Amino acid sequence: MRKIFLGTLFVLCATSLFAQYSGKPPTVAVKGTLKGKIVEAGSKTPLEYANVAIYSSKDSALVGGAIANINGVFEVKDILPGKYYLDAKFIGYEHTKIGNIVINPKERNVDLGTLLLNPAAENIDEVKVYAQDAPIVYDIDKKVIDPAQFPTSANGTATDVLANTPSVVVDIEGNVTLRGSSNFTVLIDGRPTPFDAEDALDQIPASTIRNIELITNPSAKYDPDGNAGIININTKKSKLTGVSGILNATADTYGSISGDFLLNYKLDKFNVFLSANKSNRYGRGFSRDSTITFGADTINTISSGKNERGRDSWSVKTGFDYFMNDKNTLSFNVSLNGRDRIRGGTNDFHEYSTNGYDLKSVTESTSQGLSKNVAFSLDYKKTFEKEGQELTAYVNYEKGNGEELSYYDQFNVDEVLIEGQKNWETGNEDEFRFQLDYVHPFTKTLKLEAGYQTRLDREFEWNDVHWYNAVDDYEPSSASTYYNESYFSRDIHSAYTTFSGSENIFGYKLGIRTEHTDRSIDYSGASEAFEINRWDFFPSAHFSLKLPFEQQFTASYSRRIQRPRGYYLEPFTTYVNAYSIRQGNPEIEPEYINSYEVGYQKQLQKGFISTEIYHRKTINKIERLRSVYSENVMLQTIDNIGEDFSTGVELMLNYRPTKWWNFNLMGNLYSYKVQGVLYDEEQVETSENWHARLGNTFTLTKTTKLQFDAMYHAPTNSIQGRREGFAFTNLAVRQDFLDNKLNLTFSIRDVLQTAKFGFKSSGPDFYSERSFDMDSPVYSVTLSYKINNYRKKRGNSGSGEGSMMDMGEGDY
Repeated sequence: MRKIFLGTLFVLCATSLFAQYSGKPPTVAVKGTLKGKIVEAGSKTPLEYANVAIYSSKDSALVGGAIANINGVFEVKDILPGKYYLDAKFIGYEHTKIGNIVINPKERNVDLGTLLLNPAAENIDEVKVYAQDAPIVYDIDKKVIDPAQFPTSANGTATDVLANTPSVVVDIEGNVTLRGSSNFTVLIDGRPTPFDAEDALDQIPASTIRNIELITNPSAKYDPDGNAGIININTKKSKLTGVSGILNATADTYGSISGDFLLNYKLDKFNVFLSANKSNRYGRGFSRDSTITFGADTINTISSGKNERGRDSWSVKTGFDYFMNDKNTLSFNVSLNGRDRIRGGTNDFHEYSTNGYDLKSVTESTSQGLSKNVAFSLDYKKTFEKEGQELTAYVNYEKGNGEELSYYDQFNVDEVLIEGQKNWETGNEDEFRFQLDYVHPFTKTLKLEAGYQTRLDREFEWNDVHWYNAVDDYEPSSASTYYNESYFSRDIHSAYTTFSGSENIFGYKLGIRTEHTDRSIDYSGASEAFEINRWDFFPSAHFSLKLPFEQQFTASYSRRIQRPRGYYLEPFTTYVNAYSIRQGNPEIEPEYINSYEVGYQKQLQKGFISTEIYHRKTINKIERLRSVYSENVMLQTIDNIGEDFSTGVELMLNYRPTKWWNFNLMGNLYSYKVQGVLYDEEQVETSENWHARLGNTFTLTKTTKLQFDAMYHAPTNSIQGRREGFAFTNLAVRQDFLDNKLNLTFSIRDVLQTAKFGFKSSGPDFYSERSFDMDSPVYSVTLSYKINNYRKKRGNSGSGEGSMMDMGEGDY
């Protein structure tokens, strides 16, 4: 790890020195400030994230820049005396240029007032929508990703977009990790989702996403849930007066078909929208498993076969915004969601032992989960005379139910059914959430935020097992072990406050959050309920330091919690097949995480470079564990095993060598250590991990783009085993028609057919290997059409603290 830090410090120092001495040394002079406000022409809506660049009138050299905050306000400091011109731009809007700006000792502070940006749709022939833009915006506490810059993911979901972003790894089976951890929180438009993180990401079409925020060290304002942080998906909504919308359709060679639409109707006082999507996504490949168990007899179990997985999902969402006056807005939303997830296959099994036992069989197994839910939400926002002062209230109620059926049938070589099992699990959930937030600016640079939240959750689960009776039918199990009812309740009450400000080149944001949790789990057969009643405290701190020559340092700390997922706590025993079962653990304690980050960003003439060093310590580490259940039957369960530590460096370079070629290079190198008690013995596992991605986008013509991506993820260790490395290569071509109203994207996933997965695990009485080869390459096509030249809504998507990086022009 010392090498990682030395190398990183060398890069930071070298980059900083290069930036400072690559041009003329600064002279001792009185420096000035340039400020203003950027709004949309017509509606006067502030344009958060609009980019401002300051150039020297003498040689057009970039001398400074800023990103507009949530109120559209920008400020560029430390400008030397001279003549300059300003270029203001934003995705989907025309550039606005202002010349003859003079900074001198008598006029050091220049206020440009309000700058108006015209929508690109108003004069489409004059809009430059062809340039490739920077895909990442860096804020004081988050990264903002523009999915429009990744054509290879246009035909997929939020999961496919994240596969192209820093900090995130998506493996061959679609499992998502954020800086090596699968425990993170997913928000949609800043609000919680009823689904698990990975299910939520896989259900949101990429075509409906405005941007994605990666918040690896959230402030105390956010819920503290999630080991690795928060992924916030901001969806599209138009601000055009009248009717506007967008329609998308996708198909691939797996047989996956999906489509979605969004329609918006806006008047002076009302904005009404309706959106829906239907998606059938499938995947398949060939798997091999080999397990050896050591007991009274050594038994080898080998299996292989084709396996498939699929996900059918749908959602309908509608709502309205009522603009009561210029200071009060009321919004109401209702959504219906459904999901049908299925996986399984037919596998050949061969089990044999040192004592002469030998059995060949074929197993057909399927696991299917169905769920539906309805959610209602009401939002109220009030602004005051003082700019930036606001009060917001949010109420949400969700009700859902689900059912899961798992079964396997085992046949001998004569195709006679010799064993079988069916497992049913049903349940329902009710969740209520209330949130109140207040923002009070003392000055333009000092701000206090405070809020209160209540979360109430109630769940009921029922589980039963039927076994094949060796005659001709299935019958209920007589063992109480296989029948369970469980009741789950959790009440969380929390309050937070943050204080943020800036002074010249220094910015800060300090916060504290406190929560009281009252949780109870009771299930049939238990002598008493498993209860938690406790107070927790979650501090956070963020700092930024802006330096000359478009450089910025950031540092942050946060304490977080990872609560066990619901199915982790279920004590049900479920057979996956004749040789594998799984079971939850109601005694699991939540994880507590301390996270530290230090970052550096540098704006270049034709791009930017970013570096982050991070350290994360997890207490009460939750780990999935495997053990021998009986003879050659493996049990997968979950438990707290101790602590883990991740320390690493993340690098990103975005650069445009020419007008027609833009590339971004991302890399993450980290040292991982997990230590704890396993099998009543102290265990320590370490590994050096890294992954890298190179993305290239070529503008072939004004309406044609080509993107090629290559990524590699190195092997990594866990407390019980090792996941082998894997690689992907993807290719996409995008063609625009009808003044960019119609877009056609053709993509190929896993071009070089390198997507292979391998995992090894071991214990005192077993050794196991598993591999999976995905059927590839996968060809897909996506068609997108914009009604009335639909544009994305510029809504509140975060703290709006400002950023160094430019999202530039976009495709909408």
